[in-house]
This record gives sequence, C-alpha cells and structure tokens, in this order.
Amino acid sequence: MIYLSIGSNLGNRLENLTKAVDLLKNRLFKNLQCSIVLETASILLPGSPKDWDIPFLNMVVWGECSLSPESLLTDLKEIEHEIGRPEVYEKWAPRIIDLDILFIDDVTVNTPNLQIPHPEIGNRPFLQHLLSLINPLKFQYSNIENSFLKNFVISPKLVGIVNVTPDSFSDGGKYFNPELAITKALELANDGATIVELGAQSTRPGAKILTPEEEYGRLKPVLDGLLHHMQRGEIRISIDSFSPSVILQILANYPISWVNDVNGSFDDTTLRTISEKNCGIILMHSLSVPADKTLSIDLKLNPVEFILEWAIKNIERLQILGFDRNTIIIDPGIGFGKSAYQDILLIHDMETFKKLPCKTMVGHSRKFFMTTFTTELAGNRDLETIATSAFLQNKTDYLRVHNVKDHMRFFVAQNCLMSGMYD
Repeated sequence: MIYLSIGSNLGNRLENLTKAVDLLKNRLFKNLQCSIVLETASILLPGSPKDWDIPFLNMVVWGECSLSPESLLTDLKEIEHEIGRPEVYEKWAPRIIDLDILFIDDVTVNTPNLQIPHPEIGNRPFLQHLLSLINPLKFQYSNIENSFLKNFVISPKLVGIVNVTPDSFSDGGKYFNPELAITKALELANDGATIVELGAQSTRPGAKILTPEEEYGRLKPVLDGLLHHMQRGEIRISIDSFSPSVILQILANYPISWVNDVNGSFDDTTLRTISEKNCGIILMHSLSVPADKTLSIDLKLNPVEFILEWAIKNIERLQILGFDRNTIIIDPGIGFGKSAYQDILLIHDMETFKKLPCKTMVGHSRKFFMTTFTTELAGNRDLETIATSAFLQNKTDYLRVHNVKDHMRFFVAQNCLMSGMYD
C-alpha cells in the first residue's frame, strides 16, 4: 500500500486537489482512496516573505501502484507540472499543487532525490492526524489538537446557489443587494463549493419575468465584484438563465465556467457561442419556467425513461454544436414539470442516468417534493436536503444546494467514519 500527501495553497485549492486525485486514479493507482481535506496554516522558514503565508489544503490518498518508487516520483512530478506547478520553484514558496510519497508498505529509500518514509512526517501534525484517521492500527499518532483550521471533502461535488432576486422560493431577498451576493458567493466557495451559481431571474411559480436588461443589470455588479477572484482562479461561476441575450453579454465580458439553461431552449447560435468559449452547459428538463405546479409529465409515463429519452436527443444536438461530452451536464429538473411523487422517483432512480455519455446534476435543495415528508417551510429544509444529498452522493456528479457549509460538515463526518482501514 502506498500513501501520498497532496497539498495546495494557490488558486482554487479544492479543485487543484480534485484534479490531482483524478489524474492519480486514471494513470497510476488501483482502488485509490481519499482522506478528508484539512485546511492548515502555512509552514514557513524564518524570514520568508509575508505573501507566502497562505493557508494550505492537505489530504492523504492511498492505494496500489506497480511502479518503482523512483518511477512513481517521476510521474508525480509530471502530474504537478500538468496541473500548473513550474518545474523549477523556490522551496517553501506557495504552490498550486504538491505531491509527496509518505510511505510504501515496509519500503525504505534514502537517496538524494527521494526519502521514504517521508522525513517531515514527524513535523506535520496534520499528516499524523490524517494517517491516524485512515489506519489507527498502523499509525500510532495522537496529535489532534491544533492540527487543522477547517475541513472538507472532494466528493461529492457541491454547486452553491446565490439567488440575486427579491422573490426566490427559499431565500428571496437575502442576496438581492450586490454586496451581499458577492459576499455570499465567496463564502460558498470558501465553504467548499466546486462552483457557485448566480441567478437573477426567479423560477418559482408565479415569478415575474424580467427583461434581459433587468436581468443583466442585477448580475453585472455581482460579476464585477467577483471578476478579480475568477481571474485568479479562486472561484468558478455558473450563470442560471434562460435568456440568450443575457448569456451572450456575460460571455463577452466575464470568464464564467458554466451556463445553466434552465429552460432547455437556447438557440443554436447561443449554444455555439457557449461552446466556443469553452464553457460547460447544464441542460435542465422543464415543462415551464417559471415552474407551474399544474403541469407535469403524463402520470401514465415513467418519468425516468421520459427524461432519459429527452436527454439523449439533446446531448446529440449539443455535440453537433461543438460541445465535448465532458462539458455537458444533464439536470432532471426536480420541481419543474413533475409531481412531488415523480420527483421522488427521479431521485430514487438517479443512478439510471449514469448510462448517459455525460455528467449529471441534481437540484433538490429545499424543493417542494419534501412536503411529502416534512411540514417545514422551504427556508428550513436543510436537514431534509442533506439527507437527500446523502442518498444521491454516489448517483450523480453534482449536488446543487443552498447550504454548502453544513453539507461539508456532514460529508466530512461520514468520510471519517466510513473510509478508514480498521481490519
């Protein structure tokens, strides 16, 4: 068994760790497993520049690899370089990614370029803590106190929601002020959101439809306030809209990562522009936007089969228009054109959508279907949302939620209790 540490303190740190894990899984390791992620203070030498003092995200991964230690080290350096770390760098300086070999079973290596076990483990309380969580029978450390500042998981991937509206169904008005929306977006990213989605057009039943000028006018000051953070790679932004002109204006001025077509009705020109900008596309199934509770898929039909057929047809169209399948995300549209019972069936059978040649996302947070098992109002359904997320975590690629912080708390606890090696 080989144990590696992964660290990052530049750019979108959680995304950097995720990229490293994906490359390790695809290229080098069988059955790679992951610890939780700890945010830790930077370790610096006396006299280091003040701008080097940037907190790290650190994790440990473990699995089986057939390479020799020296060959493994070479491949790890190639992965670092591919993610963005320069081949020549100053020791102790901030870094976008750092991959180190900690242990390889009972192997000992002592060469100028490689030492195994890693000689700094005794000086890294956070590594001791992670190794003890993974296998307390093998690693006998007890230094938990002050070993981390915050913690995260890299899976499941969470999409945070910021409604820049006065009338959204669960948090309308909270982030209508641009400064509050900017603060919330950064907070969601800091809490661990893979991407943060901004929407200025409410899709609740009965919502007023804005003109494109009104919708763009709500989004512009928020995007202006986040632009510097987007350019530095600290936050990724998705735009939730069904207005082609709004999307085209935003694409011309801001480096957004995704567009969420919540009506599934963009014309070919708009879709080609999104593709040319190397922007991901979320296609959500809906019968009406804003949502209309009187409309639903024919109750005689299986909604899973109905939406699968719709998805396959639209994925083919998107690929013809230039989208790579890795940039396409299908959302079954919980709450849009389905009864509450159909929504529950879709959630239960979400794993069926894995047969699609693209990724999927579920936007279930605080939705109406929860009234089948709770009397809580929408704004107080985070507990039910987290329970649904736990059920969905291995059935879909992304979970679109309002409360990222409490989701992270839940999934960190779950990971610590379920992923260790105790036998």
